[in-house]
Amino acid sequence: MAQKNLNYGFPTVFGRELYSEFKNFVHPPFLVVTMPDLWPLFGHHFDGADHQVYFTDSIEQGDLDRDAAGLTDIGAVIGLGGGQALDVAKYFAWRRNLPLFQAPTALSVNAVYGQRSGVRVDGKVIYRGWAVPEAVYIDYDVLRSAPRHLNWSGIGDILCFHTGVLDWRYAEDRGKIEEKWRFSDGLAQQSLAKVDQITRHVDDIRTLNDEGIRALIDGLQWGTSYHGAGWCPRHIEGTDHFLFYTLEKLTGKKFLHGQPVGLGVVVGSMLHDAGTETMLDIIAGIGLDVRPEAMGLTWAQLETGLKAMRGYVNQVGLWHSIAHDTDISDAFIRDLKATLDKAYAHRA
Repeated sequence: MAQKNLNYGFPTVFGRELYSEFKNFVHPPFLVVTMPDLWPLFGHHFDGADHQVYFTDSIEQGDLDRDAAGLTDIGAVIGLGGGQALDVAKYFAWRRNLPLFQAPTALSVNAVYGQRSGVRVDGKVIYRGWAVPEAVYIDYDVLRSAPRHLNWSGIGDILCFHTGVLDWRYAEDRGKIEEKWRFSDGLAQQSLAKVDQITRHVDDIRTLNDEGIRALIDGLQWGTSYHGAGWCPRHIEGTDHFLFYTLEKLTGKKFLHGQPVGLGVVVGSMLHDAGTETMLDIIAGIGLDVRPEAMGLTWAQLETGLKAMRGYVNQVGLWHSIAHDTDISDAFIRDLKATLDKAYAHRA
């Protein structure tokens, strides 16, 4: 792989009071895919428009296939919300071959900048479909009105480039790399540059000023490089997301994406002995709490997940990483707890 200047991102519109314009240009009748708690806040923007509303409550592929088949008289799809609503909007647009418009209300995940939808099949994350939005609408005031931790969560899907690249190089060095995804220093450096961008904008992201929102978007847009690199995920995720998948499978809990992924960045950095302090300084400095108790887990549950991760990633056949070769020890878990306690001690 020799990518040097990989193009990425979808057409993106930055501004204010953007959502009230949808009824004036989106192909009617259109479907708004959102969440029940968001509709009372944003539904007035669609008053008088020829539209239907779909409230997302499942990302199981079977449920989505059934609901997509039942859609009638739809000319376009609008995704309004966080990652789950945006993924479902993509899935419906793909299944029904309809124009798609995306309106994130929080930047908790990079779903708005992925062509595929992260659906579940028997509890396993599967990326399916193909949908490129006509545009993504970034309303500064809408994003700032969301609880800050929802936007801070977005750093998880940027800092994971750090551990993704570490795992990629690890697999290459040990001869366990897939031939189609051989290590590319050029592509890896592009990912790491996105991490550096977050490092330079910690204060902006914490306060969610316009510059901070733009810095988040710049990193999240790199999600489209998954396709641009020939469906290669190596430069954008690894152990970081593998811990998330393991915990989701074991507990059945629905997490704020950036918390388990951010914790996975810390765990992956510790396993590689590379950049742990820097990653935690960014995560805790911005304000995202990745301690298990902050995401509704006990330390016993996390310990079970960490010790099960090696078996899980090998069982489901995820691309090779340091997690595939490492049995998590009690000593590692003690070190992890001490590291997290120290990082958040003055923020408690």
